[in-house]
Amino acid sequence: MRNYDDVVRRIESLDPERVQSRVLAEIEGYPVYAVRLSTRSNRPTAVLMGGTHGDEPAGVEAVLRTLETIDDDWLRHFDFDIIPCLNPYGYVHDTRHNAQDIDVNWSYERDDVPEVQAVRRFVADRRFPFVFDCHEDWESSGYYLYELRRNADLAGPEATRRVRQVCPLNTSPMIEELPAVNGLIAPDADQEIERRGAGIPLVMFFEHTDHLLTSESPTELDLETRVRAHLTALDAIVAAHLSGK
Repeated sequence: MRNYDDVVRRIESLDPERVQSRVLAEIEGYPVYAVRLSTRSNRPTAVLMGGTHGDEPAGVEAVLRTLETIDDDWLRHFDFDIIPCLNPYGYVHDTRHNAQDIDVNWSYERDDVPEVQAVRRFVADRRFPFVFDCHEDWESSGYYLYELRRNADLAGPEATRRVRQVCPLNTSPMIEELPAVNGLIAPDADQEIERRGAGIPLVMFFEHTDHLLTSESPTELDLETRVRAHLTALDAIVAAHLSGK
């Protein structure tokens, strides 16, 4: 079993001058935190998420490190709303699903999933310049990035180019039954929602953002490499938005 108390400790020890945290929900006795990272108000607010699947700890660690070490230049341009660990029960018990044995990520239409209810409250009536969601894939031999974007060029090719320097890419021409190029999946959003249903990523894209990214590190590699892969991709995505690309 993993120690969720350490996650809570790290959140509660963040700099109160620029971090405000609140308990978004309490699920199975574990607090689900929403953390706002900001130095001033009225800036575009991006979203970072980790721990939707409890057996994917690298995303939780990557989000926590972002909170602890964020580049000040980012905060001159963006605020960040962050869920470090959406599924703490799964995180503690090292299981993909929640306590109901449900895959939270693909249950957005259900009204009986507490983690989904927490996400709904978190994003209600809001739009974000981008949403970056950290995951892992135990079946993949390398990193890959899933990207949906409107009205701008894809940022994924530069992100995966950078990730290649720290982590192998999944270079298969088909990943998750979708065409991929150098570790980047960029599907048709309408076809995706028909194929997969209303999962958290697709609802985010259709209702809350023009730029959705799901970062997938390969579980078979060591934790530090997986974390670095997520952080490297995030850095590339933020750089793309800062440059207006």
